[in-house]
Amino acid sequence: MKTIKTLSRILLGLVFTFSGFVKAVDPVGSAIKFGDYFNALGLPKLGAYSLFFAFLLSGLEFLVGFALLFNIKTKMAAWGALAFMIIFTPLTLWIALKNPVTDCGCFGDAIKLSNWETFWKNIVLLGLTILLLVKATDINTKFNSIQTYIVLGFATLFIFIFQWYNYNHLPVIDFRPYSVGTHIPDKMTVPEGAPKDSTITYLYYEKNGVVKEFTMDNYPWDDSTWVWKDTKTIVVRHGYMPPIHDLEIYKFEFNSINGKLDDNILDKLLADTSYSLLLIAYDLKTAPVKPLQNLAELMNYVQVHKYKTYFITSSNSTDILKIHSKLPYIINFYTADATTLKTIIRSNPGLVLMKNGTIIAKWHYNDFPDIKEFEEIINEQLK
Repeated sequence: MKTIKTLSRILLGLVFTFSGFVKAVDPVGSAIKFGDYFNALGLPKLGAYSLFFAFLLSGLEFLVGFALLFNIKTKMAAWGALAFMIIFTPLTLWIALKNPVTDCGCFGDAIKLSNWETFWKNIVLLGLTILLLVKATDINTKFNSIQTYIVLGFATLFIFIFQWYNYNHLPVIDFRPYSVGTHIPDKMTVPEGAPKDSTITYLYYEKNGVVKEFTMDNYPWDDSTWVWKDTKTIVVRHGYMPPIHDLEIYKFEFNSINGKLDDNILDKLLADTSYSLLLIAYDLKTAPVKPLQNLAELMNYVQVHKYKTYFITSSNSTDILKIHSKLPYIINFYTADATTLKTIIRSNPGLVLMKNGTIIAKWHYNDFPDIKEFEEIINEQLK
């Protein structure tokens, strides 16, 4: 029993520590996921506190896991783990049944689990937690009282500083499909032989005032008296979906009152053999203006060297026109989906340098490069 409880403690500690850490790597992504949950639960007003909950959840998860893993305040940590499981096990069951979100976000973008996989994972963790709580005082610790609080204090300080750094800069580890070094066309390709969506088609026909549901297998093909009413196709099992499958970029036209959208320019961008600098701001209303204005010298340098520049946003024409009037440089505007832009870069605004469809570098607005730093990256590419 002692060995089983030790293994339970270590496994729980690893899972909670890893879960808290990968959320701390990307607090913006965790906040986005909280917003999805609040909307699914019919509580959109709580979305304003998504970032707070993102910091709190990942911090508590990490500390519970850290305490379990290093056998510090084990009984208290086990009770903390139980509190998590009591809250999230029924929640994930509801999500698995109703499917309001397609990804739980329990391991950030590091590991993707289906909603049912998440629920069964929580059932296992709940069992391990209950097992650990049985005579938890039997577990000995190697730390005395003072050492315990010192170690937990450092762990607490580390996780919240780590979160704050990743929030004010780009995540130190980028688990998303737009990480530096990614050749985007490769992430948009479906491999040969990859599984496709499995679907079932329901046919609705009426006869003598009664509408019945049929499938292709049981429809009475030899009875022409049935009158068609409706057809529905349901996906019963999803096939392979490439990591990047929803990227579309359209040019914004100022000469149209509402901003005319031209054809998708994505293929042109990915095929460009020169450098392209993408200035991305998914929400211009909340994006700070000063960092955008401070890019004047860099934008002039880029344009003098005939590199392409793109300002990509999901904001409406009114917001685009407002921000355009405040910029001390000329740049073409483009539009794309907000979720896609948030996935590309966790900064509003942010910069992405590309060439031949490959992401060369990315910058948070707190770290926008000067001309010297930009030249160093270009020169490094030429070696």
